[in-house]
Amino acid sequence: MLDDWIYNSPPWLSSSVFVLGGIVASGLVLVAVTRFVSVETRQAHNEFTLFAVTNMAVLYAVLLAFITIAASEALSKASDVVGTEASLVEDLYFDAQGIEDKALVTELRTALRRYLHAVVEREWPEQQAGHISDAAAPGLRHFRVTLAAFRPATSGDAIVMQEMLHGLNELYNARRARLEAADGHIPGSVWWVIIFLGVLTVGFTAFAGMRSLWVHFVVLAGFTATIVIVVALIMQLDYPFRGEISVSADPFAHVLSEVGADLGAGAPSGAAR
Repeated sequence: MLDDWIYNSPPWLSSSVFVLGGIVASGLVLVAVTRFVSVETRQAHNEFTLFAVTNMAVLYAVLLAFITIAASEALSKASDVVGTEASLVEDLYFDAQGIEDKALVTELRTALRRYLHAVVEREWPEQQAGHISDAAAPGLRHFRVTLAAFRPATSGDAIVMQEMLHGLNELYNARRARLEAADGHIPGSVWWVIIFLGVLTVGFTAFAGMRSLWVHFVVLAGFTATIVIVVALIMQLDYPFRGEISVSADPFAHVLSEVGADLGAGAPSGAAR
């Protein structure tokens, strides 16, 4: 599919292909306009043509700017959500050390490590491919069931359990937000508007009357290339977890390294931090 090729290819390659395709298409439009509409006719209506092109270009630029900003903010929000989710997992892992039942601590930490591995090794590749995966859900569900079944024997355990339940609820919210971000993108109807207005603007520019056909082509090609480059940027920002311009799994990988170091050293939470 086209989406897979766009996000699996380097941005410079996909953008170059789209720019070249746009320039060729604009050149064909110019040839067709030149063939069917005489230069005298086009020059006679230059004032109206340029007025229409200027207004359409301004409106189109505002539309592209708005969509680019929205896509960039969505990417930034997804990055924040991933960082929050990873931090919550790390907090729960080290907070479990406060429970006196060490067998329970081991079980809870094992469930969290399973969750981290599933996110990094199974869910993340699926997100990068444009799919949603619940591979990590069983590990988190096991952690919730185990923690909910715990009956604190001391006031210290009760306090730790209360804090961990609160952190677990926040973790579920962060996970839900990440999955929603992975599934969210610019609607197809918006893409049709972008393409239609781009073609319309370039097409009207081809109706301008210039004495030199080559100069007209150079101007039209530059105008088209500018539009296509911005649209290609929006494409790269569209899916927060796909392509080179995307959210990485580094926060989860960092937590895994911290958890591994703590597991290897066998240190208490205070020393690990």
